[in-house]
Amino acid sequence: MKTFYDCLPCFVAQAIAALERCGLDEPAFQETMRAVFGELALVDFAAPPPATVRNIYRLIRQTTSTTDPYAVEKQQSNHLAQALAKKFRERIEGSDDPFSARLKLALAANSIDYGRYGRLQEEDVLEAMESALAAPVDPDAAAALRQAVAEADRILYLCDNAGEIVFDRLLIEILPTEKITAVVRGTPVINDATLEDARAVGLTEVVQVMGNGSDAPGTLLETCSPAFLDCFAAADLIIAKGQGNFETLSETRGKQIFFLLKVKCPLIARDIGEPTGRLVVKQHLLPADVPEP
Repeated sequence: MKTFYDCLPCFVAQAIAALERCGLDEPAFQETMRAVFGELALVDFAAPPPATVRNIYRLIRQTTSTTDPYAVEKQQSNHLAQALAKKFRERIEGSDDPFSARLKLALAANSIDYGRYGRLQEEDVLEAMESALAAPVDPDAAAALRQAVAEADRILYLCDNAGEIVFDRLLIEILPTEKITAVVRGTPVINDATLEDARAVGLTEVVQVMGNGSDAPGTLLETCSPAFLDCFAAADLIIAKGQGNFETLSETRGKQIFFLLKVKCPLIARDIGEPTGRLVVKQHLLPADVPEP
């Protein structure tokens, strides 16, 4: 997915929200924002939005010496999600369709997103999770995902945000975990989950987890580690959570991908063909490029 002009205000808002968490005085804040605007003057509109966010966060880390502006929020999100997951686990224990129930909760947990909602409130998360079980999800897409999981030999589960990964764990627990490698970001960016978060919520106790070696809020393959790229190439099914993974992988060819996300942006809505607020399971398989003779 390419970057649109409409993305520019969102980039600015993300930079402001991150800098507000870095403890800068007013002159340093202003100087860093000038540098951010300089970076935005160089935006590659042919690249997906996470490519620009990656550059902005690199600049913020360099100028403020703050490696993880959202560290506190990530810890809070993990704790809140663990408390909620315990309650929801009890509610869905007797569900006639535990796969669908856990899938909806994993989708709704994509609301735990400080990149889109810079000042996310606890009640926002509670409301999203409470309404999840009643939310419509395309039954054919969910059935296709279930079948693909059963038929796959090697599955990559690309995680998105801290907190959200608690509900990813809830879903992964009822999948064939021996087939699955969960993937988190290689470096802190926004509130995206890293190995530290995966360990904190016990995801590493359920399934193998690896970092992708990248500092982008998505899966920019050209920035990922060789180890991750080997796993990506070998996987016959990729489950990709969140808008950042959709933005960076929606034009990938030759891989079976299921995107799982809550649509939070009008541009994503237009690109994916679903309204904002919708919980989406979207199957994606573009044919591999045919080399020229």
